[in-house]
Formats: sequence, C-alpha cells, structure tokens
Amino acid sequence: MTGNFKRLHIYGADKAYQMFFEALKADDIDALVEAAWNFFGLPVLLTDENYKLICQYPKRRIGQQIWDTLFTEQVLPLATIQEYQQTYLNNIDGQYYKPFYSQQGPAADCPRIFGEVHSDARIYGHIAVFMFDNSLQPEDLHAAQIFIDALEMLLTPRKNRQNTTLSSYLYDLLNEDTAPQIKTLALRSLAANIPGPFSLMVTPVGTTASQRAFAAMAISHMPLTYRAMVNTIYQDCIVTLFGLMQGGHYSEKEIGFFKRVSDYLSPANSSSGISQPFADLSELKGRFQQAFMTAHLTQKPCEFFDFIFPAPMFEAIGYHVNTDMFIHPVLKTMLQYDERNQTEYFRTLQVYSLSLHNKESAARILCIHRNTLLYRLNRISEIFKLPYEEPTTALALLNSFQLYGISYQRQTDFGLSPQE
Repeated sequence: MTGNFKRLHIYGADKAYQMFFEALKADDIDALVEAAWNFFGLPVLLTDENYKLICQYPKRRIGQQIWDTLFTEQVLPLATIQEYQQTYLNNIDGQYYKPFYSQQGPAADCPRIFGEVHSDARIYGHIAVFMFDNSLQPEDLHAAQIFIDALEMLLTPRKNRQNTTLSSYLYDLLNEDTAPQIKTLALRSLAANIPGPFSLMVTPVGTTASQRAFAAMAISHMPLTYRAMVNTIYQDCIVTLFGLMQGGHYSEKEIGFFKRVSDYLSPANSSSGISQPFADLSELKGRFQQAFMTAHLTQKPCEFFDFIFPAPMFEAIGYHVNTDMFIHPVLKTMLQYDERNQTEYFRTLQVYSLSLHNKESAARILCIHRNTLLYRLNRISEIFKLPYEEPTTALALLNSFQLYGISYQRQTDFGLSPQE
C-alpha cells in the first residue's frame, strides 16, 4: 500500500491538548503516538535518541522508504542518521531544536514535521509527522510541541531513561531474533557507555507474580547502587552486565563485590552465576550461557563459571542427548554389584578417577587407609576386568564419572567431595 494520506480534519491547539493529555491517562507510549496519528490524520513515528524505533502509527508499511525501513529493521541506517542529524543542526534553536517543517534533505520525498523529545539534561527521542501532499497548517507546529510536551511528561519521570535505553540494548544483544542493524546499534551504544573489561551475572528469578515484581524492582534500583553496569530481564533471569573489571581473572576484591551483589538479589531465592571476564561485547550471548549454566548447576547464592568448569560442559551434553550413551557401561554393572553385595567399588573408583589417580588424595576423601584403597582397586580390576590404569580407559572413566556426577548426583565437583 502506498502512502496516499489526505487529512480529513484540521484541528487546533485546544483539540491537541484534549486528545494528547487524555491519552496520557493510559500511561502508555503507544496510546500517545496513536492519539497523534488520530489528531494529524497522518503517519507519526517516535524513535529513541539513537533512532531506534519506539512506536509508529499506522502499524504497517506505507510505501515511504524511511517509514518502511523502520517498520522492517527497527532502526535507521547510519548514513540516514547522519543526514537527519545535519538537518536538525540546521534548525537548532539554543541547546535543542523546536518542532520544524521541512521538505528538503531527508524530507525531500515526503515533507515532514520534525520534533525532539528532551528534558533539561538530555535527549530522549525524536518524532516525525509525515505530511505527504498535505500543506502545513498554522497550528501544526504548535500541536507538535504539545505532543512533545505530553511525551516528555510520560518519558522523563521514568527513572534514568538512559539506563532504560541501555537495558533495552542489552536485551537486544541477547535476543537471537534481533535484527543485525539493531545489534550493531546496541553494541555501539553499550560500548560507549559501559567501559570494559566486562562480566555478566545471571540470576534466574522464576515466573510467579512476586518473582517478576522483585525482578522489576531490582533492575530499577541496581543502577542507583552500582556504577558502570546495566541490567535487563531475559529468559526469566535478571541479567547484569558489569564494566570496569580487572580482566583476565577475578581479584579477591571483585569476588567480594559479586557476593555483595548476590546478597542484594537473595530475595529471588536463586543462585547467581558469574561468567568469565571478557573484553568483547560481541561475546555476550556465549557469556550469558556461561553464567546461566553456572547458576543452574549450583545452589550457592553466588558461583563463578571458572570455579566449576568443566561441569557446565557436561551439563550442556545433558541438554541435548541421553547422557547414558556417553557413560562407560562398566559403571552401571558396578553400581548393581555394589547394591547386591554391599560394597563400595563404584564410589572408590569414582574418587580415584576424579582425583587423577592420586592415591593419597583418594584415600583421604574416602576416609580409608591407603592399603584399603589398594585392596579395593585390585578387586575392581579382578571382578570387572577393567584396565583402569590404561590411558584410554582412564580418560573414558574420568569423563564418565564427570558426566555421571552432573547428571545423576547434581554435583559440580562431580561427586569428589567427602560424603557425609
């Protein structure tokens, strides 16, 4: 459908006040933009300060390039943004520009009313009313200013709009369905506002009403407490990106910091997982997986991916396949033998394998004498015909015990800790 819009009604400032401030009662940006569409009878759009689409009415393509690009891609190309910015600079009045009408530059194909939504401190976004062949009416710019005033009343009180925008960009980078152009914008915006190196904390909070309420409260309050950070809700988790990390590995000071943050999140009744430090925000999705799996695997309030690796690797196997096919078949036979004969050969070989065949360590963990350990190992070799010292078999058993520990015992140390 092409953009052939004819104004059926010409309203003045009084009608603008009535329509826009009535729409404010809904406390909804979409409702306010829809009211502008109804007032002007012409397409209206609102983008954020980085020209990412917030809302547009009508919600369909109209055959105009800029409009349809935003409808499809959700953000304007960089070259178009630069052209827009030059147009705004030509019409600036003081620190910010007032609504103006243009039929030149980026508006040459379709005349437009442009406007800027701002507070005293910062810009929140831009509006555009697409005029097509309709002439500018005497009160149109005044009405556009009333529309902007209403948007400011809706947007400005929303605490730390910058943090809200950055939170949106963090979500965009995590979301697999985000368009490439928006990912590029999100990457650039986050990198400009959050200095690296980085770390990602993931805290699952569940889906109940109280859990969602806590998550919403947490992402509102955390930016007031911690600097160089941004957070969002993604896959029912509070996801927090921290900047200004040391990089390489976590210092004792940083470990203490994360534990304090996890204490703040403790009402979520969940563990927080911490990714490895990283320097490139394009790695964000993989770092999310690190932190999420760490949180999933442990019941501790705060745990680090590095401290439990390679447990997440074996957990990942369990997500996709039946883990039994990767566990050495002798282990099932050994478990059945132990149950019938009240022996502890499975546990003995498990600890011996996971302690990398260190006999002193294995005996200490098992709380038995070294000679008892040697006796049990000899019996395992005799009964099960198992060459556990042969390198290939030893590696297969090590991997099998790690996979078993994660899959059946839910222990990130694979069952190596002394049993009570």
